[in-house]
Amino acid sequence: MKKNSVILTASVATLVVGIGGYMLYDYFVGNHVEIQPAAAVTTASSTASSTALTADQLNKKWKINDQSKVYFSVTTSKETVNFEMDGITGSWDVNLSAPDQMKATASADLNQLNSGNEKRDTHIKSPDYFDTAVHPAATFEAKSFENWPTAWTEGQKASFTINGVLTVKGIAKDVKINADAIYSQGKLQLEGTSIVTFGDFGLTSPHTIVAKTEENINITLRLALDAV
Repeated sequence: MKKNSVILTASVATLVVGIGGYMLYDYFVGNHVEIQPAAAVTTASSTASSTALTADQLNKKWKINDQSKVYFSVTTSKETVNFEMDGITGSWDVNLSAPDQMKATASADLNQLNSGNEKRDTHIKSPDYFDTAVHPAATFEAKSFENWPTAWTEGQKASFTINGVLTVKGIAKDVKINADAIYSQGKLQLEGTSIVTFGDFGLTSPHTIVAKTEENINITLRLALDAV
């Protein structure tokens, strides 16, 4: 009996250590969020035509709707971990022939940040990182548009660069967003990517015995906009 008890105790201890090890690994490394493509991009091929868009179709205030998401991704020595945010608000005043007159702003609710690991998300929202109790939102304001296409076609991508200021935790940073926009059936969709670093916002990339995290943070936009 004593031998069986020792074996049982050792088995339980091994299981506990195994579960604890997995939880520690998952906390720092496990990815549970996949970056989804924008709906307009996936359907563009079926709706694409040779119809040129007019200024009347595009020159409006467009409001970011609740289908929009912002992702940020960090790459560890094990894998890339994605975080997603809902609660994206903002607007874009489009001017087809005068991009210097356009205005665009956006705000992301950092309290809605989600990586599929509650403990990790709580830590990211803490004063160690985003401190969402004091700085609940990340904001962006466009300053200029490069390579702006003055001719747009229904259902086809229009590519350009947005220069602007991203503010996180009260710290403002100049950023460039490489963007693709699609107008299709009265809707406007924008995909964009940008890269910032932990250091840009006074943060330190996490390094543990489990994994090391690269300095870069990759930002991915999936914005759906409706005409106001």
